[in-house]
Amino acid sequence: MQANEIYKSLEEKNISARMLASALGVTNQSVSEVIRNGRGSKRIAEAIAKVIQKDLVEVFPHYKKTDCRDKKIAELKEMLGVG
Repeated sequence: MQANEIYKSLEEKNISARMLASALGVTNQSVSEVIRNGRGSKRIAEAIAKVIQKDLVEVFPHYKKTDCRDKKIAELKEMLGVG
């Protein structure tokens, strides 16, 4: 999703980025940075997705790559009998 779409979705839930920041105990800038750039704290990204009731990868598609990588690593560990 684009930043303006995320802000609009939050607005539809009557939640502001400032409110979300307060609830998470982080700065407004941290929340805005994640919304605008899609990078930064995964915890904040997950909270944003949860509030707007969408999957993390739908809101922040780059996390799909991380999830795929983590899945492949888990499969390798199982295959190799480690971890």
